[in-house]
Amino acid sequence: MDQLGKRQRPKLITPFSPEYTEEKAYYECVSSDLKIVSDYTGLDFNAVYALEIFEYYGYLHDAVVWNCNKTESGKEYLEKAYLHAQTEPDRSELRKYIK
Repeated sequence: MDQLGKRQRPKLITPFSPEYTEEKAYYECVSSDLKIVSDYTGLDFNAVYALEIFEYYGYLHDAVVWNCNKTESGKEYLEKAYLHAQTEPDRSELRKYIK
């Protein structure tokens, strides 16, 4: 649940790992997410703009996961993003170390 008590939709959240943030960004690309969705779906920018917000974020999530799964460093990124998103402890794994 998020801060407002509403259910989060994990499919609509782009995987994020704080370890991979770059410290210096001289220029910002404001259309990179559009380009990622456009390349993944084959739609032009106008068609991507016409998508409903939930469709857009669903495609963005899938495109990021698809592209990251192509390389070992991308798979490592997704693993770290998954671990970063966890809010509950892995109790079975903890029991191995506590006993």
